[in-house]
Amino acid sequence: MAEKTKIEQYQKSDSQFRYEKRTFIEPLRKLVPEAESGRQRRIALPKYISFIIQEDAKKLLLNIEEQKGNYEGNEIILNATCNNMQTDNAAFEGWAICMKAWFPEYISSVELSWDIPHDIKENDNKWCHYRRFLYRVLRFSEQYSWFDISNKNRAEINNFKQKLEGLRNNNFNEVPKAKVNFNHLNETTVEYILTTTLSDDAKKIFNLDFIDRQFPVGVKSKGKTFFTSNNSAIDLWGSKDDVLTIIELKYISKDSGNKNIKVGIISELFMYSCIMRDILSGLISSPKQTPNKNEEAFYQQIDKYTKVNACMLANEYHPLVDNDGVINILNDYPKKENKVSIDFKKVGYNLHSVSEITFYEN
Repeated sequence: MAEKTKIEQYQKSDSQFRYEKRTFIEPLRKLVPEAESGRQRRIALPKYISFIIQEDAKKLLLNIEEQKGNYEGNEIILNATCNNMQTDNAAFEGWAICMKAWFPEYISSVELSWDIPHDIKENDNKWCHYRRFLYRVLRFSEQYSWFDISNKNRAEINNFKQKLEGLRNNNFNEVPKAKVNFNHLNETTVEYILTTTLSDDAKKIFNLDFIDRQFPVGVKSKGKTFFTSNNSAIDLWGSKDDVLTIIELKYISKDSGNKNIKVGIISELFMYSCIMRDILSGLISSPKQTPNKNEEAFYQQIDKYTKVNACMLANEYHPLVDNDGVINILNDYPKKENKVSIDFKKVGYNLHSVSEITFYEN
């Protein structure tokens, strides 16, 4: 059996570690309230993003650094820009917004820099993640005037912009089936519950005529995978009148620890909202066909939509996401400049049983 990849050799310098602990970690541990669930709220920064505040400019500098690893005795280079966007090391949007929300007196703007990966092959999965990363950086910089791209990376973004032509959304070959185990709840099971036994509750809280699950967003270019695989999908979605609603769902079980409580929920929701806006605006074409009747109706009526409601839904949030400033910052951009506007929302829930749920807005 092949040995799993082990991250080795890389660590932040002692001076950088002490700086981040003094400037961010210790103040946050005092500011962040305890979880209502009683779970310990661990405050830690990602290992491969460095955080520095330029005090004279009130600017936060984020730098995503390459990391060295070892696989079967051979040294390899790993780059968080090629990672899943919800992981701590890749979720730059989440960290940028959370830091602005918790340190408004010290941070007015954010600048991102990153090490460009040099060991990835065209059209492999790492490339798909990296293209998705570049798309996120581009759309984030376009939407928020306080976010900037470092000089060393601007050419990379400008070059990427030229590739955003001829994009088409993908479709599933068949409607995804839910593997439901009511004795062991997970996110798939909760998705299923919210679209069946608890659909009336979900439609009411999100103001929907219908609610469905797994809207595919594995964008292609010239028939080839452009973003990550064909399995990429928005957890829950629905609509009413001219408003399309997308929902990024998290279910934190009692025995899962903190492993799924990530600031990356912000990055995921932002990414999906931009893809849906680009579909509604015609920048990403619809698939030629889809087996899902709700998707088919959506694409047939695509011109009627003028707004995307982008909602995060979790039974427990990362401690840094538990701040009113997060949603306020996400919603603070010039919406009139876009044909389709995006409104962000944060909703919590307590799942009591497969037939009983309590929602609360926060």
